Amino acid sequence: MSRPRTTLAHPWVIASAALMALVLSWIVARQRPIPGWEADATRRLGDAPDWVAHALWPVMQLGTVWAPCVIALVVGLVRRDWLLAACLAGAGVVTWYGAKLVKHVVERGRPHAYLSDIAVRDGSGGFGYVSGHAAIAAATAIVLMAAVPRRWRPVLVVLTAVVGVARIVHGVHFPADVVGGWAFGALAGVATLAVYDRLSARRSNAVIP
Repeated sequence: MSRPRTTLAHPWVIASAALMALVLSWIVARQRPIPGWEADATRRLGDAPDWVAHALWPVMQLGTVWAPCVIALVVGLVRRDWLLAACLAGAGVVTWYGAKLVKHVVERGRPHAYLSDIAVRDGSGGFGYVSGHAAIAAATAIVLMAAVPRRWRPVLVVLTAVVGVARIVHGVHFPADVVGGWAFGALAGVATLAVYDRLSARRSNAVIP
């Protein structure tokens, strides 16, 4: 039996672009003082009205560590593909802790540590680069592309983008933090689908009489 292929058309292109974005955002995150363009963008998004921040908050929760676990349960129940569900939940947990590791390597503070006039709407502390919320949202979206019809994939991309922008609006991340998070999560998602493909192939071969 031929090995099943991931539903991502060009996984290596996605991985290469994500790696480049991660490297570039890492370079920006290491700069001191904070680049002027990044500070300005953070202030502009942070000046959004409160109702915008409130409207973005529910979508922002898709970047929490429990979100891929809940979504994984839905995938398992609806598609009866518990392998994909397990991979999705695993990707969320690994991405979350992986992002924490990157934070401690880069040691970039949150916006309020550099911009005294920034409006902080969320109580997040610690380091900022990379955004764990953006990373989990991206990883979840990439893995979910193996479970949803192609017409729904733009929705996954939009939701991932909204999660990242919401973190800036809430005053807890700079743009480079978010871009780095998206890139880190995309790499985790592509790697997870590669593992899923390999395990699916072994499972398919095991049931051949």
